[in-house]
Amino acid sequence: MSLRLTAILTALWISLPAQAERADRPNVIVIMADDIGAEGLACYGSTIYTTPHLDRMAAEGLRFENAYTTPLCTPTRVMIMSGLYPPRTGFRALIGKGEGVRMPASIRTFGHDFRAAGYATAVTGKWQLGKFDEFPDQPVEHGFDEYCMWTWVYGDQKSSRYYKPQIYHNRKVINGGERDFGPDYFHDFALDFIDRKKNEPFFLYYPMALVHSPFVHPPKLEKLARTNFRDDLDKQTIAFGHMITYMDHVVGSLLNRLKKHGLDKNTLVLFTGDNGTHKNITSHLPGLKLKGGKGTMTEAGSRVPLLAWWPGTIRPGVRDEFFCLVDVLPTVTSLAGIRLNRKVDGLNLAHHLTGGPGKNREHVLINYGRGYFVRDKRFRLNQDGKLYDIPVTSNATRYSEQVTTDLKHQGHRRRLQTLLDNFTAIENEYTTDKVQPLNNKQ
Repeated sequence: MSLRLTAILTALWISLPAQAERADRPNVIVIMADDIGAEGLACYGSTIYTTPHLDRMAAEGLRFENAYTTPLCTPTRVMIMSGLYPPRTGFRALIGKGEGVRMPASIRTFGHDFRAAGYATAVTGKWQLGKFDEFPDQPVEHGFDEYCMWTWVYGDQKSSRYYKPQIYHNRKVINGGERDFGPDYFHDFALDFIDRKKNEPFFLYYPMALVHSPFVHPPKLEKLARTNFRDDLDKQTIAFGHMITYMDHVVGSLLNRLKKHGLDKNTLVLFTGDNGTHKNITSHLPGLKLKGGKGTMTEAGSRVPLLAWWPGTIRPGVRDEFFCLVDVLPTVTSLAGIRLNRKVDGLNLAHHLTGGPGKNREHVLINYGRGYFVRDKRFRLNQDGKLYDIPVTSNATRYSEQVTTDLKHQGHRRRLQTLLDNFTAIENEYTTDKVQPLNNKQ
């Protein structure tokens, strides 16, 4: 055998285990939009917003009808990354801006888990869990090799996330110009990360800056966004709808980049939102106008979209089972073959995506500040003792928020009260007083 042929065969033999290992380790992308309830997407029934790429993602993957989270930014961001409930971490309301305020480095995240498993890791978009001028290495300390983030507050000044943005990119501060659009920086970083890491397993967490207020018009796609607008929409809702379509475009280009590299069948993509829509926005569903519920312990405040896309692995359809964003960490790590070495509050719901047996979530437990609720398929019990009867036969009944005092439901009340009592008894394992009063704006 010639030396050249021997070298070729040896190289092939060496590369086979690496290729097999690569094929068995899916890439994972978790996208979380900012301030969008389930009513914000056409695939969830919106009659005014245009979201063709997310609709395609839903058609080709799974759409969860009953996905829930906390009704405000900070507790959700800590929860989705840690797999721990807000009472466990102490982050139950909006994070403060004072000295020493941050998510403690001791809170382990899915970034740590994927990095320890040999994945390339990155985060891009909105962090807002501590100031970068005071804690410059936060993303790295939480498991992310690379990052490109909106600064939020830097040098005691609140920065812009949209036009004339201030960006924190791998320890460098970038000040954009008047026509520069912050979400484009974050998205270009995400695409570049995929391009550079296409030959190795990667984990990308993408907490988007869109579609949070202020409501501005993105640099393109306004004509497409106006496709289903009504004549009676106010200026804020028009701008918000344009932002939704731009957000949809961003997700679509990510999916297309995966397909370009032949990574689509080896990549799980999740899309969700951190809480309900802003209160100043009124969305439209068939036969229903729905005011945004951000910051409220209601269906509109805590029900968010959740789409899962993994061509060839996920069987397309709609799931009615409960999913809480606290479940994201144990679910995606399980799908990547990563064994957790610690307890988390979330459930591994990977069986919803891949089929087979598994334990379903029978109820969701939500905490925001001093408020708590437990919700099952029919009822929701809030910490104030109000029992809501929520037969999900239509959007009107789902969002009606009807309190029931019917004595025939007392058995349900007692059962839910026990669950609620156990939830409120969870102790804070990461002592912090770094949250703001509940009336502060995000």
